[in-house]
Amino acid sequence: MFIQFGVRLIGVVYLVFGVVGFLPIDLINPIHHEGVGARYLFRLIAVNWLHNAVHAGIGLSGLWAAQTVGRAQQWGKVCGVVLLALFVIGMVQAFLEGLPADQALLGLVPLNSPGHVLHFVTGGIALYLGLSRSHLKT
Repeated sequence: MFIQFGVRLIGVVYLVFGVVGFLPIDLINPIHHEGVGARYLFRLIAVNWLHNAVHAGIGLSGLWAAQTVGRAQQWGKVCGVVLLALFVIGMVQAFLEGLPADQALLGLVPLNSPGHVLHFVTGGIALYLGLSRSHLKT
């Protein structure tokens, strides 16, 4: 039960981030003209339309997967590994570029430190949920 709740919660967070990221409201998502010229979701996370679409996709897939324990665990494993890999790749790229405020992963998706933290934390939680066996009776 808690596995499904956790996956559902991550799904809701990412879906909200994806949808809100598309809103061109400077009060919520101001454009940061320095760096890669991205909007800052909630004034923190560098995003563009592709990044928002990926966040929404992660959210929708998490909500779908949370319907059953098995799917929720599989989603947690896959999404957890992908988000943690994204964190590592983003950090390596940041170090190679001299730790800029913003960076563009493969020239397509803007990333920054708050985004790295989001990917690390949610990836770790998702992987934990995917590997958890708490739904089994002892």
